[in-house]
Amino acid sequence: HVTTSEAFSYYTWLEAVYGNFTGDWAPLQEAWQIMEDWIIPDSTQQPGMARYSPSSPATYANEYQDPSLYPSKLEFNSVTVGQDPVHNDLTSAYGPDMYLMHWLM
Repeated sequence: HVTTSEAFSYYTWLEAVYGNFTGDWAPLQEAWQIMEDWIIPDSTQQPGMARYSPSSPATYANEYQDPSLYPSKLEFNSVTVGQDPVHNDLTSAYGPDMYLMHWLM
């Protein structure tokens, strides 16, 4: 990978602090635009969101101390993962696409 969402968050935060101290917000605007262009996917880059079900938001995979036990077997039916409590509120407020950064780029 080239970078992480944490690196973009830190970069954006640094530019926000710079803007707060200097009153020059252009670097923050540029950082935000770079973030939107490169690490926040648009709807064409996240087609799986249309298949997302808030009543079944994840599949359980056990965690181990020993790396040799990975990849972990996915438990589709034996473990209940619960429901996504905020999905309906978020999609009604912001639409069906998630405005979030990829973790790795």
